[in-house]
Parts: sequence; structure tokens; C-alpha cells
Amino acid sequence: MMLEGGADNKSNTIRALAVVLTGIVLISAFLAPFTYIVNGNHFEYRFDVKDIDKSYTVTYEGKKYDLDITIPGRLYYSYADQPRIVDKSTGKMDYAAYVVNDEVVQKIANELKRIANDEIGDSSDYTLASLILSFAHQTTYERDPSNKEGRETEYPRTPVETLVENGDCEDLAALFVSVSLAAGLDAVFFMFPAPVNGHMAAGVHLDNGHGLKPYYTSSSGEKYYFCDAVSSNVPVSNGVGYIPPNYAEGSKMYNLMEVLDEFPNA
Repeated sequence: MMLEGGADNKSNTIRALAVVLTGIVLISAFLAPFTYIVNGNHFEYRFDVKDIDKSYTVTYEGKKYDLDITIPGRLYYSYADQPRIVDKSTGKMDYAAYVVNDEVVQKIANELKRIANDEIGDSSDYTLASLILSFAHQTTYERDPSNKEGRETEYPRTPVETLVENGDCEDLAALFVSVSLAAGLDAVFFMFPAPVNGHMAAGVHLDNGHGLKPYYTSSSGEKYYFCDAVSSNVPVSNGVGYIPPNYAEGSKMYNLMEVLDEFPNA
């Protein structure tokens, strides 16, 4: 009897394990289309998260070059589900936090460097900066959303979010600066705060100024050249160094300018 009882217990245990395993398999099959997105301290539960394929055409001196980018859905939602970051010292949006280097930004930087080196045959910083600015100009300018009162609310985006959602001037500037830094260039933000018509642009350091007039010189002597990532503000083919009249040296906006040059996430 002891042996039969032991055999029964063992059989019951095996059956119980089989039921548990079957349940796990069925639950896994049911949840397969769902993805958990880790967001800081919590999880977001999303259905059927897919990668996003994007195609771009950049231009340099009248010639066009194609590149294809795949944005992982998990990466996009890991940014999009986060609350916007505020600078605790000022109470304002922390724009510098949206300059990042991730797998997508680095892929773009590598592809544009390849185009400069292999297809154009010119690895100068001016050529690379021109390609990066052309890439930023492929993304449509779109104003931030409005609140219930109809007032536009600041909603800065990472490069990945901007590529998926479009963006306004600070988003496009963050895209340009992020890719520039990932490609080995030195870049900064030019902020023009104003009660109305504030603007964000970028600057890039060039070892050889390419005959352009520098827009800003740092305290250590580095010269930066104006790069407006909003395509409608740049009526020339290669926009590196082009300065819209409203932001020219000596203008009211120029005198209001702030420079951001520290990007902890890049």
C-alpha cells in the first residue's frame, strides 16, 4: 500500500505539473501579440508593437542619396510613454535632455558618414554636417499640441519620437544635434526665447569654416556655424552657415540668444 500511495502521489504531481505547463503555454500564446514596455518605475501594456520602417533621401550639391532606417517599436514607446522632462533648477522644459544617442541615432550617423566617405568621397566635417542637416530637413515641421485653452504647450521630443511623429523647431534641432554628436561632430543649441515666436536652432563646429561666417564663438575659441533644422527657414540647397535675417548678428533675437552645449544623454 505504501508503494501504491507513493506512486499515486508521484502521478498526481506529474499531472499537476502538466496542467501548470499547459496553462503557461496557453497564456503565452494568448499574450504573444502583447508587449511590455519598461518605463522607469512601471510597465506599459501595449498590443502588437511593431517596428517602423522609414525611407529618406538626402541631398548634397544637387545629388540625392537614399537611406532606410528601422525604428524598433519598443524603443519608440520607451520614449513616447515617458512624461516630459523639466529642469528642476528653472522649472522649464529640459531641452538638452532630448539630445540622445541610441541605436537609431547611431545608425543614422553611421549611414550618413558612409554616404560622405563612400558615395561622395569627401569626409570633411562640412560635408557630413550638410548631410545631417539635409536629413533633418526631411522631417515635417509640426507645431506642439494645444491645451484646453487653445494655447500651444511645449512638448519636446527625442529624435526617435520626432522621426515617427514629426516635430517643431526644438525637436528638429535635437535631431540635428543628436546625429551630429553621434557622428563625431561638435554641436550646440541656439535658443531664442521670446514671449512670441521663440525659436530653437543649432550650431556646428567646423575645423575649416568652408568660407562661412561663424555665428558664435565659445569662451575657449571654438567657432560654430548656424544650422536651422526647419527646412522652410532655409531657402538654399546646402544650409550649413545660412542665417535667417531675423537671427543675424546684431538683431533683437541674436541679443536674446542662449547657448546650450551640455547634453548628458548624448
